[in-house]
This record gives sequence, structure tokens and C-alpha cells, in this order.
Amino acid sequence: MTPVASLPMYDWPERRAAQGAFWAAVRGGLRARGVDAPEALSDVAAWDAPGLVFSQTCGWPWATAWRDALDLVAVPVGSVPGCAGDTYSSMVVVRAGSDAAALADLRGRTVAYNGADSQSGVHTLREAVAGMAGGRPFFGRGIETGAHRDSIWAVAAGRADCAAIDAVCWAMAREHDRAAVAALRIVHRTAPAPALPFVTRKGGPVRAVRAALEDAMAAGFGAPLHIDGLADPDPARYDSLVTRVADMPLLFPT
Repeated sequence: MTPVASLPMYDWPERRAAQGAFWAAVRGGLRARGVDAPEALSDVAAWDAPGLVFSQTCGWPWATAWRDALDLVAVPVGSVPGCAGDTYSSMVVVRAGSDAAALADLRGRTVAYNGADSQSGVHTLREAVAGMAGGRPFFGRGIETGAHRDSIWAVAAGRADCAAIDAVCWAMAREHDRAAVAALRIVHRTAPAPALPFVTRKGGPVRAVRAALEDAMAAGFGAPLHIDGLADPDPARYDSLVTRVADMPLLFPT
């Protein structure tokens, strides 16, 4: 079985050197514990790979599609605004010159989102607007961009009126996409959700991966990735992401 590892969730080109260093530390810790680990990170998520040793996924897809294939290992504790302990929020952004002063002012407008199964880009926003939606889609139209970074640029360029951006991605954009960030402002911060968990394949080396992660964190390799520490995962918290919006309307008409 060929070992595979990936870090797909915040895989911006500007972060790959830091991701590579983080993975090298984790890889060393795994090998020291007798776990076969690949030399380099895969450029795809590989969540269905039978040899998956280590990865990270969004909480919503784990709860709805991958819980029978992936075991939870640890939850990162973020170090940027919008992260509190092992939770994170999304920043709802609009253009700086928008007449929208609050979330309620965005009714009927166009929302950019990274993907339909995204907690941070879609479902947290469903929860945020549900009380104002009257049982109907709150936004008039949705544009799927494929990534939070692309959603940021879609709003900055005027192709969409707003987007909900993962707090970590927003921090990354402030570092690497300053022109886009300068063209935007935040009108709302969504309710916290458990952060994107580190995982291994079902029945995989959970204890060894957790120990290797702790070693990497102690050596300072998490800081460049905006990770301050690790928390224990609770499957019920990820399941709650689904149940708490179960009766809420879609974000926009399909």
C-alpha cells in the first residue's frame, strides 16, 4: 500500500514552503514511530486513497461524506482573528464602496462561494441569514468560484456582491492579496464552528500521527501556518454543523 499525505485546505503557493517544512517534521516523527510516510505531500486531497497517512478536511464534508473513510486525529488551534481556541468563523466581505452596512442589506444580491459542501463558505452563511430569510433563499444568485481566494477576487472585481471567507484564508489574503483586501470590508462575522480537522484513513495510525503533529508543533513548525496548538476532536461537534442547518433554506435559488 503506497503511503499518501496531503494538506489541501490552505494550499496557496505562498505557503507551500511552510507546508513542506511542516510535513517534513511530521514525516520524521511518523517514521521514527515506524509508520511509512511519503517523502512529499500529494498535490491532490487523496481522501479516498487506501494508503492515506495524513491530511486535513473541512468539517462539513467529513460529517456528510467522509466519516466512514477518515478518522479524526486532531483539531488545529488557530492564531488569527476569527479563530478562538479550536474554532473558526467566516468573514462576510463586500466591496469597500458597497451600500451594504450589515448582512440584512445583502438580501437578493449575488454571493460568491467556494463550493457547495463548504462549511465556511456556504453553510455558516445559511445559518447567519436564516432568521431573515423567511423560509426562502436569501440571496438572489450564487457564483461558485472553487476557492475562497477566488471568491475574494470575485467580490473585489465586482462579479459578486459578497462572500463568506474562512478566517484563516482571510488572514492569508491580508498577507498575499493586499490589493483585493484593500478593495473590501467586513460586514459580518459568522458563528464559530470547529476548525478543519487533521485526519488519517479509517483505521489509520491515529496515535502516531497525533504524536508526530505534537512534535512538529513543539518545534515551531505550526506558527507559519497560523497554528498555535492542537485540540482533541469530537465527532459530535462536526455532526452538529449539519443538524443545526437541517431545516434552514438554501442560500440562493437553484
